[in-house]
Amino acid sequence: MKILVLGGTGAMGVHLINFLSENNDVQVTVTSRKVRMDYKNIHYVVGNARDKAFMDGLLKNSHFDVIVDFMNYNYEEFLEYHRNLLEATDHYIFLSSSRVYANYEGEITESCPRLLETSNDEAFLATNRYALRKAREEDMLRASGMSNYSIIRPYVTYSNRRLQLGIYEKEEWLYRVLNDKPLIISEGILNKKTTLTYGKDVAYGIYQIVLGKPLSDAVHITTRENMTWLEILKMYANIIKEQVGKNVILYTSHDIESVEMLFEGGYNTIYDRQWNRRFDNAKAESICGHIDYLNMRDGISCCLKEFLYDWKNNGNKLFLPLNSKYEMEMDRLIYDSTIQKVLVQL
Repeated sequence: MKILVLGGTGAMGVHLINFLSENNDVQVTVTSRKVRMDYKNIHYVVGNARDKAFMDGLLKNSHFDVIVDFMNYNYEEFLEYHRNLLEATDHYIFLSSSRVYANYEGEITESCPRLLETSNDEAFLATNRYALRKAREEDMLRASGMSNYSIIRPYVTYSNRRLQLGIYEKEEWLYRVLNDKPLIISEGILNKKTTLTYGKDVAYGIYQIVLGKPLSDAVHITTRENMTWLEILKMYANIIKEQVGKNVILYTSHDIESVEMLFEGGYNTIYDRQWNRRFDNAKAESICGHIDYLNMRDGISCCLKEFLYDWKNNGNKLFLPLNSKYEMEMDRLIYDSTIQKVLVQL
């Protein structure tokens, strides 16, 4: 079986590659923007999967049994690419997102309504922000007249290189903590329940779908476990204090729109992180077989400890490039006495 993995170097992709490397019945090509060493049955091709010329050459020279696509295309790119991708394979696996779902207070199933169909926010609907873009790209596949696709909807995934707090990636919150800088988060987030799934567990589910037939449908691969963001924050804070002796200094405020605008124009907060997000994963279990999801508390703790161990030896170079606009605005809000904020007791 010939498999092409596009952008498979993130929190889920690296684990999927490891699963595939143990299967002698598959030959795997992985696109990467930097040179990587081939090993076992894994062959890396240097190139940007969002570059049309590169992709045209790659798809023209070979037909793949399966294409797993981790790329985050903009709407126009996917409108142009999706049919070529479908025609280049027997099974196209598209990574969407569970952020497509509208607010729902129970356990979310794949049949729950999406924001695209239910939102009355005309300004939001006029955009192609992440939740809307992924839903519209799903619809392109459904409208293609082809059925050789599967849609995967992960939610928040974590690893020892990806650790989130509300809308913030580790570059926005953990960097500041480890460099003795306070931060602010929206007051409407910390008491909300969320679901974080270990990237390896999602990758195992994707691996099982790779070996099966196209679903012609969507499935989310998430644990059913959930915690509040405050519970996660307290766990983070205890581990950081224990491992590196740093204190988390965090405020909540209702007046941080200038920061939130840097994250999906503020829509990531409004239409996701300020909602409870809990999932029913029965459909994934029926398709992929049982997935032994790593316990959230154990998994997140282990990944943070691994990162902090590496940070003690390697310092800030473990972080991806920082957003200077975010850093400046966060500093301004922290030291602006006119901004109402409340210190979170940890």
